[in-house]
Amino acid sequence: MPSQNNTGRQFDKTHAVTLVATAALAAHRFAAYDGGYPTIAGGAKDCQGVTETAAEIGDAVSVVTGYSYLVEAEAAIAFGAYVKVGTDGKAVTGSAADHCGRALGAATQAGQLIEVQLYKHVHA
Repeated sequence: MPSQNNTGRQFDKTHAVTLVATAALAAHRFAAYDGGYPTIAGGAKDCQGVTETAAEIGDAVSVVTGYSYLVEAEAAIAFGAYVKVGTDGKAVTGSAADHCGRALGAATQAGQLIEVQLYKHVHA
């Protein structure tokens, strides 16, 4: 899971917001504006950022919204690939028409943390 030019885990958190969880959220997962996991539904279900910690329903949780953060991969992801939301907020490979970030590292298998540069959520 090496990052851009650092073999360790790194990130460059520049902004974060506090959300109230409307679903149980795991740490290092994409979170939606409504406090749950993002979907392709758009609007309040778009990806706002990445959770710093886990949260139960009703808990306040910090969500990183600026530059980059570590995200759990659902499957292998290549360095430089577009990234989108997979199952339960995990990262999967996206496309130019459907993404919310770009991989600044590589994951060789599910469960690894990779640095993802965060973008505004784009849908096909």
